Amino acid sequence: MSLFNRKPYKPIEKDLETPFKIHHFVRLDGVKQDRKEHYKPTEFISPIFGMDVKDETVAPFVNKNTGDIAKRYDAFRDNPLEDRSTYSEFKGTMVNTEVRKELFGDDIYTNTNRKLEQQKPKEPEIEIPYMGRKEAPRFDEFSLPKEQPLPVDEVEEVTPTLESHFDEPEVVEMPVEQPISEPTPIEITKIDPVEQDEIRPHVEEAPVLKPEIQPVEKEVPVVKEAPKPKKKVRRQYRFPTHDMFSKQDRDQNARPDWLLKQEQAINDTLNQFGVPGVVKNIIKGPTVTRHEIELEPGVNVRMVSNIKDNLMMNLAAKSLRIEAPIPGKAYVGLELPNGVPEIVAFGNVVADPTFSDDKNHPLKIALGVDIDGNNVFADIQKMPHGLIAGATASGKSVCVNTIIMSLIMKNHPDDLKMILIDPKLVELIHYSDIPHLATPVITDPKMAATALAWAVQEMDRRFRVFMESRTRDLESYNEKAETDDDLQKMPYIIIIIDELADLMMVSASDVEDAIQRITQKARAAGIHLLVATQRPTTDVVKGTIKANIPTRIAFRVSSYVDSTTIIDGAGAEQLLGRGDMLLKTTDRPMRLQGAYIKDSEIHAVVDFIKDQMEPDYMIDHESLVDFSQKVATLESDDLFVHVALYVVTEQNASINNLQKTFGIGFNRAQSMVNELERIGVVSSGSSTKAKEVLVTEYELRKLLGLQE
Repeated sequence: MSLFNRKPYKPIEKDLETPFKIHHFVRLDGVKQDRKEHYKPTEFISPIFGMDVKDETVAPFVNKNTGDIAKRYDAFRDNPLEDRSTYSEFKGTMVNTEVRKELFGDDIYTNTNRKLEQQKPKEPEIEIPYMGRKEAPRFDEFSLPKEQPLPVDEVEEVTPTLESHFDEPEVVEMPVEQPISEPTPIEITKIDPVEQDEIRPHVEEAPVLKPEIQPVEKEVPVVKEAPKPKKKVRRQYRFPTHDMFSKQDRDQNARPDWLLKQEQAINDTLNQFGVPGVVKNIIKGPTVTRHEIELEPGVNVRMVSNIKDNLMMNLAAKSLRIEAPIPGKAYVGLELPNGVPEIVAFGNVVADPTFSDDKNHPLKIALGVDIDGNNVFADIQKMPHGLIAGATASGKSVCVNTIIMSLIMKNHPDDLKMILIDPKLVELIHYSDIPHLATPVITDPKMAATALAWAVQEMDRRFRVFMESRTRDLESYNEKAETDDDLQKMPYIIIIIDELADLMMVSASDVEDAIQRITQKARAAGIHLLVATQRPTTDVVKGTIKANIPTRIAFRVSSYVDSTTIIDGAGAEQLLGRGDMLLKTTDRPMRLQGAYIKDSEIHAVVDFIKDQMEPDYMIDHESLVDFSQKVATLESDDLFVHVALYVVTEQNASINNLQKTFGIGFNRAQSMVNELERIGVVSSGSSTKAKEVLVTEYELRKLLGLQE
């Protein structure tokens, strides 16, 4: 209802004739000045005097408006408004004119002479021939007796004035025969600045006690690092020959009845299933024979793979491997086991001139014979690491023995060192105490992890040596070491692990990390790794291990999954065992029969080598134990190295000092001090006696492996 009761709107009538004005405030001149004059600030009064103190200065105040210097500091005097000479507080503390005259004379230290000295130029007024400076010489510099004072009269006589300062100097000749150290009268003369430089070098030739200034402690590391290791003399060594191994003759072109029956059965099966093809060629291997089938144009290769089961049934074969097509040939291959397998002797393989006469590849190894009857070799430098896997009794250990014997036959003990790890205790124990070993044969899994850690440290050390010698790999370094007497030749290091599964069960993380580091970058350092295992599962042969091992040797396994783990594909589950293997590099896997070597031949070769020289280990078991303790010490605490260096540098092993310096707790500092005591860095002090530091910084760095 309020909307309807509003008053009607009436517009406001504006007077348009009245002009619009903006009113301004009237400016009053002098208002600010008057306000400033009324405000007078008061001086600050400390609240220690209370809140009832009047608004005036009560603290001692220096009156600056008196105009009299004598009355200016009356607030601090005992007797104000008196002569300054009678003030008791200034007696004994100030030097007045009378005292100055008694000490320095009447004419030298007057106000007139002070003004005169300020007007003089900066050139030296009085020069002493011995030192070339204007101050009076110190008597101890010339070994003069202290009883002989400086003649002041002569100084006053030769003191120049402003008029005579730039006159010609009068030079007094000094006798040359008279030594400086003898007490002789000193004649003072003014020396020209040009001649001053000629005199000063003669004076500076005075004997200086340098040995007393230089500290003796800095020379200790230099003395220890100065002697360089002498070059090792190469020992005489007779290489084993292939005549020490047995040989067997084998007829590859023979065609027995069982071979002809296999050929007829294959042709009949192809005709029955309508596959237009025929067996064109037969290659008889030592344990496997390959039938090469030629298909007519336009026939799909997969037609042969589709009838694989029928072929095995008609041939009554235990296994059948189809290779479609054969690399390098226009055939499909059927690989069937021989009715009578043959043995490939190791002596036949190493007698090949391709192996025995090759001096440029010291790490070439003999593996066996392929189906075509060709000897198969591999170069570890090109591999550069290898994985050997297969089931029990498939031929792994025999393959490892052939690799070791191949390396022994081609390498001098000074050129090759091996680390043999045999957790099974029976496979590699034959090679104990041969001169080719870098360390005794290792059978303890924990010690094996330590040996791998030592190999990683040796790899890092070699890379530092390569950097200093400006070389990029071991081969170029050894070539430079032949002409440079300061460089020591370094051998190849081959690490062979016969059973990886045992190591992974004991210390999986340490072994995996060491293998990963070695396989990643140890090739250039001349360190190569060969790993064998009878359990090719993913928990043993992990992806981090396989990533940098391109060369793999697969023996017979039980399942397709294990074959995929080893060679990343099928085929290993169809092998026959007893040396039948697949060698995979970067190409497709190649089937071959591994060489066989007898235990008696291994013993004969090992005895032949042992009779020539004693073993020369790079690191023995005791050193490995010390190395493992050192590694455990360094890994126990991140601050241990810094604490050890601090203790040796400061010569202080106090637990409280370590707590304050590094900001750590008491228990942590105490454990590190106990560890320093255990390794022999500090003494075993009692509760009342401080611990004594027993080693120098150089010895500590060598003890912890921080420098070579």
